Amino acid sequence: MAARSITSKAQLHSLLLELQEAGVSELFVVAGDRRTPAGPYCWSGQLLEAVKAYSADFSVGIAGYPEGHPHLGQDKLLSSLEIKAPMASSLVTQMCFSAEAISNYLRTIRKNGVELPVWVGVPGPVSVKKLVSMGARLGVGRSLKLARSSGMAGALWQRGDFMNYDSGRLIREVHQELAGDPLFAGFHVYTFNGLGRLPGLLDSLPKLQEAATKPPSKSGPLFPAQI
Repeated sequence: MAARSITSKAQLHSLLLELQEAGVSELFVVAGDRRTPAGPYCWSGQLLEAVKAYSADFSVGIAGYPEGHPHLGQDKLLSSLEIKAPMASSLVTQMCFSAEAISNYLRTIRKNGVELPVWVGVPGPVSVKKLVSMGARLGVGRSLKLARSSGMAGALWQRGDFMNYDSGRLIREVHQELAGDPLFAGFHVYTFNGLGRLPGLLDSLPKLQEAATKPPSKSGPLFPAQI
């Protein structure tokens, strides 16, 4: 749910009622891309508070930004996260291509009292062209440049061949870097609507799949594209 796209409290309550009647109990709340809010909710914290006031039965996830946000400074991001965390049930990180940056982010938020289970966001099978386009729009910076200059993705980029990016290596590096971290819940795969190609990625990670069948502590239910 994008806070800035909701036109009124009445519309929000109508949406939440429809979701309840459909059996949906998990939500993911972000501010959204609109420059001007369509209604009373300017940022995700306001919407999260309104959802919880409507019904405490919803489990609500929020976003985290290991490499920062294109329109918000680090201090603002951290202060807003501290406000939202007590009302949220989980956190999904924006795409990041550096295991070190993700690990540093988890240490930072834990140091500031955030104890939400963190699902690390990684891209599913996607063309390098689309990945770079999305990364630029979402503010994914330094680690995307690193991914472009190393390994298979770097070779493809240099040839101008926009074949698929393979995130298997990144997933293994993150899994190794965060092994034992109390906040690490697993991976959230950004599918870019390419669900048909997702099984290929999962099949390449049998050990991680086996580990993911054991629910992490403090975690809510798995999202469909989480492992």
